[in-house]
Amino acid sequence: MTVDRTRAPEPSAPRPYHFPRVARRTLANGLRLLAAENHNAPLVAIRTLVRSGADHDTAELAGLASLAAELLDEGAGARDGVKLAEDLGLLGASLGSGADWDASYVSIDVLSRNFDQAFAILAEVDRRPMLPAASLERVRSERLMELLQQRDEPGAIAAKRFSSLIYGTGAYGNTIIGNPESVARVTAEDVRRFYAAHFVPNNSSIVIAGDVEASKALDAAERLFADWPAAELPQRPNVAPQQFSESRLYLIDRPTAVQSEIRVGHIGVARSTEDYFALSVMNALLGGVFNSRINLNLRERHGYTYGARSLFAFRRQPGPFVVSAPVRNEVTRESVTEVLAELRRIRTGDVEERELDDTKNYLMGVFPATVQSAGDVAGRLLDMELYDLPHDYFDRYRENIGGVTGHDIERVAARYIDPDRAVIVIVGNASQIREPLGELGVPIHEMDIDGKIA
Repeated sequence: MTVDRTRAPEPSAPRPYHFPRVARRTLANGLRLLAAENHNAPLVAIRTLVRSGADHDTAELAGLASLAAELLDEGAGARDGVKLAEDLGLLGASLGSGADWDASYVSIDVLSRNFDQAFAILAEVDRRPMLPAASLERVRSERLMELLQQRDEPGAIAAKRFSSLIYGTGAYGNTIIGNPESVARVTAEDVRRFYAAHFVPNNSSIVIAGDVEASKALDAAERLFADWPAAELPQRPNVAPQQFSESRLYLIDRPTAVQSEIRVGHIGVARSTEDYFALSVMNALLGGVFNSRINLNLRERHGYTYGARSLFAFRRQPGPFVVSAPVRNEVTRESVTEVLAELRRIRTGDVEERELDDTKNYLMGVFPATVQSAGDVAGRLLDMELYDLPHDYFDRYRENIGGVTGHDIERVAARYIDPDRAVIVIVGNASQIREPLGELGVPIHEMDIDGKIA
């Protein structure tokens, strides 16, 4: 048989995939339990989800949620930080904790034969953390050093200023790790107050995935957490994005920069949107994967950058839509022009059938690879809980991606992408790029790295 090597082979039909069966239980105190068996390896992933994160930070105490989460592994119950680390090491277990915009997390990954012992330690961390003041000082010092380093990173500067321009100083307007002034202000009492208000069972879920019998996992969780007292739920702050009647360009001068960091975007949409799958496909086509339009335009066609991408940051409340790219100073204006042109083009419905099919096939093809391990499955269960997704959501994931049409792409692009009301943030050498940027016809506002308008 002759093989035509000038043409790529057609993709075969996706193999059947079924998300693991999930057992569920809700305790009298409101704690929700989920367990899914995955016997591919002798490992178990245990996750605690607390539905409060950096969205509860204020401008005065930005970074509080992440500081509180980071202190959870500094001792719990009768174990100080050293003893906790030693006992976990003897079990071959790894403990992690952290916070993002919408939630805080505690995680343990452990060999299945040590599941019971590791789970008991996780319960201590969840319910009886020490949150020592001495550890706060060490973590604070590390955080302040990280923030100091970010002041020399154009990408970090651009991201911070973009968020603050979209959201102001309210929810989502700060950074998850805070700023030097707010981090210096946080006290041990602030951390303990945050923990007491948010780490309560009726604001939490426990997820277990891996090489363990589901009913046994749920029974173990009930023994460890049934007497955890419920409390009044904290009120979730509302996101209040800024309103713009026209596009605006904000220029931040970094005199020694040889590249410009570009951010172009505006307010996006919440994770709960009914258009999630159409938006996922549209964004992948636009700038979400390597062979997307924006990356091929700026990288392959023009050689302006090593990589450009677009992103809808899906959160419980509307997150941002943003295009980001580091480009050479001398092509900053041209790069912004091309980004805006691609945003306008996607709104016209100019999508070829092959282009759409290739994008959907890619998204459907990589999906099973993202749910192979116990940790992968646990992560998907966390998404289910945090965003209140239907129980069959991941069984139908590829079907929903495959059902997106060209009309859907045009519809959601026209609805959710607005290049005429975009916030454009550029961090670069102003003396080289200021005059060319003036040719865009967009009002230019110069600001410093702290967001003060010149």
